[in-house]
Amino acid sequence: MNTDDLDEYIKENSKAYDIFIEKARINQREKNATRALNKRYTNERVEEEAQQMWRNIIKHLYGKLHSEPKLKDKSPIYWVDFILENNLLESLENSMFDLDLDEN
Repeated sequence: MNTDDLDEYIKENSKAYDIFIEKARINQREKNATRALNKRYTNERVEEEAQQMWRNIIKHLYGKLHSEPKLKDKSPIYWVDFILENNLLESLENSMFDLDLDEN
């Protein structure tokens, strides 16, 4: 499994992305509102920044899973089994609910 596969799997099987991206968009809009008028991002750029924040989460999660000995050199089905057995989707959703981007 690669990062794109993991991203797709999470988006299809969890609400974590939806929860996070809404918070990230709000966070990026708030940051943008504090910029000088001539330095403000376009709406497209604000969206890109929110999406980049999500990609960083996926890269971090992928790195943790990739280093798991049980998943070393295994096919994606083993990754899915591991994710399900360890309730990682539920944990990720809960983390996204609890996440406060204003603290970062």
